Amino acid sequence: MNSYNLLGALQRFIKQRGVDMDSLTVDPMVRLMIDWFRLVTIDQLERSASTDVLIYRYGGWSEGCATGFNFSLLRRITESHAAGDTDWIAGITLMFEPSFYANLTPFSTVSSDWKSIEAFLGAIETSSAFTTLTAAKPMSVVVESGGLR
Repeated sequence: MNSYNLLGALQRFIKQRGVDMDSLTVDPMVRLMIDWFRLVTIDQLERSASTDVLIYRYGGWSEGCATGFNFSLLRRITESHAAGDTDWIAGITLMFEPSFYANLTPFSTVSSDWKSIEAFLGAIETSSAFTTLTAAKPMSVVVESGGLR
């Protein structure tokens, strides 16, 4: 397993669903990621994965003079090995104009913190960012991946 395998699995799922990434908005993005988590098992690990979770987070972001308000749903697979754990991440981030959403306090939660994926989805759908951004068009859509030891 590596970040490219996980990203490739997400990209194949997006293509199979016929999703137009340029027109993706909050609600369809969340449903796409929930379906990917439910329907696509990641079984390419040589060792067993200790966790397979979704991470929902939103909040302001800035790097130098670049700023945005990020709305993300990411899948994190943790691979355990003798040297420790490695987290592999792939998901989608929608970036919005930050000045409109400065009043939204940054938030993050993990699907394993909820009793079921339905409860996790309910938490997303009732969050202030989801309800505020449902009608908004993002500035950009980013499919992202990475790894962390």
